[in-house]
Amino acid sequence: MNEDPFSGIFNLMRAAGSEFVPEGNARLRLGTVLSAAPLKVDVAGTTQEADRFFICHRLADGHSEKLRVTGSAVSGALDINASCGNGSHSSMTITRGTVALNAVVTQDGPVLNIGDQVLLLTCDDQIFYIIDKVVGCG
Repeated sequence: MNEDPFSGIFNLMRAAGSEFVPEGNARLRLGTVLSAAPLKVDVAGTTQEADRFFICHRLADGHSEKLRVTGSAVSGALDINASCGNGSHSSMTITRGTVALNAVVTQDGPVLNIGDQVLLLTCDDQIFYIIDKVVGCG
């Protein structure tokens, strides 16, 4: 019987990452941010310092990403103000009622604040990978 594709991908990822991960099972932990700069997180009652973390790039202060946003249901007045020192980083075009915006969005300040909860991955409770900021649903 052939292996299902999801198990195949999982097994390939496990094999590829095994040289970087100590033996043992990876565990998810919930942490609470105690300080954003420098980063300190309470994990199971112990304070962990910034040197113990690898953080998702989207959570880092000053992170930027290129975005393309399109829309076709634009109505009403449209004021366009665009400026760029190099003239090539931001642009907007309007063609037959469609608006297309190419922009670089830069995060204004840290995403993580005191009291925020973060989802952590760890193999040894010594090094932690901050997956993302999380919130309760209830």
